[in-house]
Amino acid sequence: MSAIYDNAVDSLRIGFEFFQEESSCSSRKHAILTVFHAIELFFKEHLSQINPVLIYKNMDARITDDSQTVGIREILVRFENVGLKLPPEQIEAIGKIQKIRNRIEHHRYDHNEEEDELVIAQALKVILYFTEFVLGRKIGDDIGADMHSAMNRRVLDYNEREGMARYRLEEWMKKEWPDWNPMERDCDEFGGTFDCPVWRQSYLAIGYHDKPFCFHCNAEVDAANCEDCGRTYLVSEGCCTAEE
Repeated sequence: MSAIYDNAVDSLRIGFEFFQEESSCSSRKHAILTVFHAIELFFKEHLSQINPVLIYKNMDARITDDSQTVGIREILVRFENVGLKLPPEQIEAIGKIQKIRNRIEHHRYDHNEEEDELVIAQALKVILYFTEFVLGRKIGDDIGADMHSAMNRRVLDYNEREGMARYRLEEWMKKEWPDWNPMERDCDEFGGTFDCPVWRQSYLAIGYHDKPFCFHCNAEVDAANCEDCGRTYLVSEGCCTAEE
């Protein structure tokens, strides 16, 4: 394909190797950084296929080897401008891994094994979708059948957990509000869910049970929502500082 694509494949391979290695703070931190880098590069590959100039921040300036390229936010805007709109759940997944990556690069890494497992699985799902259906590539040919199978298992496990959480939430809502139509998705009487501080999935309901309840964990969670930074946190640990 191109040097950008080859670079993306290399980052993906290294990132997943870090992820599979062990669940230590160091290996998971580098897995997140490298897999996010792979996402950016795969996205830039698509822009470059349309027009190589699209990967640069300032398209009106003379392009050199040192010219600054676009970041993920600019990439997503340019995607829309060229007629490519990623599914909302993929935008959400990208946002989650980007937040963790930003904390690592600019402040600290809060190692959370459960959160890391899911955020990597979500990122892999984005990559597998994008490489196959947007770039038209069989990524397994580039990373090897064994690694490709291991990635698919992670994504399938995530899909199963996500499906169960969504089913639990909808079944509870139908009991609480019998007139609610699941096809309309939104429910006027329900204020919505928060990110659970255990898994960082948006299935935490606060104010409707004796204690906050997470439909992903399928359990009560001693959690609260910070009015200052908007982030949910475990009460026993206290609120985090504001996101970088």
